[in-house]
Parts: sequence; C-alpha cells; structure tokens
Amino acid sequence: MISETLDRTATCGRLAAAALALIAATACTFTPRAESGLRRQAEAAGRPFVASPLRRPLHPLPPVPTPRQLVSRALAENPEVEAAYWQWRAAIEEIPQQGTEPTVPMLGATIGLQNAVPSAAGTMLQLANMSSAPIEWPIKPLTQARAALQRAYAAGWNYRRAQFTVRRDVLDAWYELAADTEMLGLLRRDERLLGELDAFAQARIETGTARATAALSIEDERTALHARIVSLTARLSADRANLNRILGRPIRRAVGVPIPFPRQPVRRVDMDRVLGQAVQRNPELAALRREIRADRFDIERARLDYLPDFTLSIGSSLDGLTQSPGGGIMFPILAYQGIDAAIRQSRDRLREARAQLRNRRLGIQASLVADLVLIDGDTRQIDLYEDALLPRLRQMAAFAHADVTQNQAGIDTPVQIERLRIHALETLLDLRLDLARHTADLDAITAAAL
Repeated sequence: MISETLDRTATCGRLAAAALALIAATACTFTPRAESGLRRQAEAAGRPFVASPLRRPLHPLPPVPTPRQLVSRALAENPEVEAAYWQWRAAIEEIPQQGTEPTVPMLGATIGLQNAVPSAAGTMLQLANMSSAPIEWPIKPLTQARAALQRAYAAGWNYRRAQFTVRRDVLDAWYELAADTEMLGLLRRDERLLGELDAFAQARIETGTARATAALSIEDERTALHARIVSLTARLSADRANLNRILGRPIRRAVGVPIPFPRQPVRRVDMDRVLGQAVQRNPELAALRREIRADRFDIERARLDYLPDFTLSIGSSLDGLTQSPGGGIMFPILAYQGIDAAIRQSRDRLREARAQLRNRRLGIQASLVADLVLIDGDTRQIDLYEDALLPRLRQMAAFAHADVTQNQAGIDTPVQIERLRIHALETLLDLRLDLARHTADLDAITAAAL
C-alpha cells in the first residue's frame, strides 16, 4: 500500500514537472538586451507627450519670441513631432511581440462514459501547446525580435528627423513672416515717396514745365505699388497662421517679429567636411542603415524556417493510473519552395534598402552642395549691397541735397535716389530671407544641435 502510494506520488511529480516544462516552452518571450535601454530612452524623450493635449502645461511665448523659443515650443507642441514619437513607441512594442512564442498552453479533456456514467479511469486531461501553432526553437523568435529592435531604432531616428524638419519649418515660417512684415514697411515708404513725386509732377504741370503724361506714369506706378501692398498685407495673415500651425497654437494668435530682419552669421565651411558630417549624422540615413540591419535579420529568420518546429503534449486520467506523454516534429523541407522564396524575397528587400540608402545619400549630398553654394552666393551679394551699393546711394543722396540747395539739380532728385535705396533694401531683404532658409535647411541636413 505504501509502495503504491509512493509510486503514485512520483508519477504525479513527474507529470507536474512535465507540465511545467511544457508551459515554459510555450509561454516564453525572448528579447534583445538593448530593448530595455531603448525603451528607457523613448520614455524620457516622450515626457512632453504623456499628458493629453488639453492637460499639458502651456509654453507661453513673449511678444517678440526668439528663434530658440519658437523651436522649443514647436518641439513640444507640434502634432507631427508627436505622431513620429508615438510611431517610435509603437515600434518598440513590436519587439516583445516578435520575440514571443507563437503558441500558448492549451488544456483539454476527454470524458469517458461507462453506461452513460462518467468514469475517472476513462476521463483524460491533456495539456498541450495550441494546436494551430507549433513550438518554435528560441532562435526563431529571438531573431524576429532583433529585426524589430533595428526597426525600432529606425523609428527613433525618424522621430529625430521629424524634430529637425519641424525646426526648419518653424524657422522658415518665422523668417517669412519677419521678411513680409519688413517688406510691407519698405513698400509703404516707397508709396509715400511716390506721393511726393506726384506732387512735384503736378506742380510742374501747372507751371507748364512738364507734360501730363509724367503724372499719369507716376499714378500707374502708385497703382501697381498699392496692389503689392494689399497682396502683402493679406499674406501676413497666412504667414501668421502657418507659423501658429507649426507651433501647435490657434492659427489666429498674434506673433511679433523683430525689425529689421535678423542677420545670419557668416559661415565659411569646408564642403568636404560638411558632406562627411551629413552622411554620418543625418537621421534619415541613420534610419535607413537600421532598416538594412533589420533586413539582414529577416534573411536569417527566413533561413531558420528549415529548422523543424515541434509539438508537446501530456495527458493523464483522473485516477492517475494512465499517462500519455506525446509530441510531434514538423518536416519543413517539404515546403522548400516557399522557404526558398521567402529567403530570396528578404534578400531582394535588403538590396532595395541598400539602393534607397545610396539614392538618399546622393540626394542629401546634392541638396547640401546646393545649400552651400547658394549660401555663399547670397553672402557675397549681401556683402556687395552692404559694403558698396548702399554706401554709394547714401553718398549720392548727400550730393543731391547739396545740388538742390545750389539749384544745380531738380527738387525731386533726392526722392528719386531714396527710392533707389529702398529698392536696394528690398533686394537685400530677399537675399537675407533666402540665406536664412538655406541655412535652416543646412542645419536640418547636417543634424545640427537642436
């Protein structure tokens, strides 16, 4: 009796051990070591986005914000940056999903009846893995998790890219608003000067020293200038709405800009060095390099499909007298055509990703060269206007005033020269705006510090 009890106890212990082993084999998640560090990094970066947009603390701006304040506000409030962040977080959550065994334990029962009465000897309890999915060797889900980790890194770089893109966009919008505001002031000054010229022309017509066509010509010019003022005044509202959209603010909120247009620091850079920095630091290229690493893991995972999967089961009658451990093994070699096709497909995707990386590298380098060349050209033209043309116009204005006092020039000569100076200032403003835009684009490409 004691021996029978000991045998039954040992049998129950072996069954329990086998059941635990089965559960462990089917309920495992394999994740790379770097996953936890990447998750902590993402959680730290996403603190501004944790709360609901309606409950987040506001980032007030001063009446005339600086570019740094605008960029800081945009990085915390811009919806595109937030969307890229949550895409990064979603990619991180893909890692444990890919690293988890595709099957789970399944408990089944078969009830034995004797004369329509259930019997303990005939009733079997069975523990097995889910019938629709076999148990995979750990290297398979681990390889899938490694590929997902690389794609999570790529999503992190895409989030970084969104930050640089938004910084460039907010600076472009702010520069546009500042330039249009200053340009409106220059056009109104030109309009007042045209009014003075019109008064001079009317006086000459009355004295018979000028024809009426002179006044008509000035009036036509005033009409065209007034149309520019009306168009630019309307555009200011669109500029303000665009800037507020990027900042994540109500689009009609007022935004002050500095007058005159902010000057850009002079940049003298080594083109080869900047090209090398862009290739190493550009977030889009970094994301593509991570995608290539993920594609390599995909190839490895496709090859692992030749490794046979298996199934396990263990059953016992209710009275413990009957046990039925079991198992099965797959024969993937019979599906060699599909497995080989999956391997070739993964290789093709790797080649596609490499081609995309080369294409984007060349495109980024071309954009970078264009920005550097245009920055150099704008800088040279700005220096020419500031160092030569504007001082010459000021000198001409001084001479013209002296000539007028000595009756050696017409009374409208100083006004004509002042108009030339305003036109030069308009061209100079366009050059500064173009320089600021290309500088912002250069910083986005080279991933300059935010």
